[in-house]
Amino acid sequence: MSHRAKELLSRAVERLVAVRDNTAQLDAEVLLMYLLDYSRAQLYARLDDEVSEQAAGRYTELVERRAQGEPIAYITSHREFMALDFYVDRRVLIPRPETELLVEYTTKKIIEKGWTTEEHPIVDVGTGSGVIAIYLALRFPKVRVFATDISPEALQVAERNARHYEVLDRVSFLQGNLLDPVLEAPRLIVSNPPYTVLAQVEPNVARYEPNVALDGGTKGLAIYRELLSQIKAHIMRPGLIAFEIGSEQANDVTNLGYHFFPGAKIELHKDYAGLDRVLLIDVSRD
Repeated sequence: MSHRAKELLSRAVERLVAVRDNTAQLDAEVLLMYLLDYSRAQLYARLDDEVSEQAAGRYTELVERRAQGEPIAYITSHREFMALDFYVDRRVLIPRPETELLVEYTTKKIIEKGWTTEEHPIVDVGTGSGVIAIYLALRFPKVRVFATDISPEALQVAERNARHYEVLDRVSFLQGNLLDPVLEAPRLIVSNPPYTVLAQVEPNVARYEPNVALDGGTKGLAIYRELLSQIKAHIMRPGLIAFEIGSEQANDVTNLGYHFFPGAKIELHKDYAGLDRVLLIDVSRD
């Protein structure tokens, strides 16, 4: 027995709407595109095509995983970031659009300051899937990039992505806590650290994504405090620290920045929702 693609799609949307999936149509389409290896244009052009019983059964399984709350990125093992495709699974946090802003502001500062050669090493702290480190290595091929993570499992994913983009020889992946495994002074430190209060995280996020990549302590500030303490002793002068922050953490992280770097210039930048999201600490004058 076979099924038309549009019939499968319609049933999938109905199933996802029933569990209040706010992106039911999009999710159903993405899963069918993934299963059939179609582009969106191909999917729309071939909605009347027959799909085998085996493929239909597999699609039902994928849709049910989504209906149970599993993120699309984990189901498909893919996530787009900065127009690049990355492999992800449950060993790593799923990259968010807000982190693209962190990378955009970091990239802009590197260009402004002319830090595009090997004399200006970058460290990505808490690299996870490696998206920040890999993008910067591709964007600035002469810069040495170090990427740390406390999770050896996360580093396996990051190295897989680096191998795919052929930058494994230019990104050094180091296992350890924050800056502990980095032996040389960096010019720039970029980090999207755990900054959420775990008890306040959406249930499906806490259920599927690695808690070690989410838990920022009782106020979400524990990692910032520890990391800034390490950075003070290691960063080159002049230097730059680029953080992604929680939407209500701007004042607290700014105060921490001035505590460790009293002479620093600190910038805040908002995300697409108008919330404080990126904090830059310029320690050129410290």
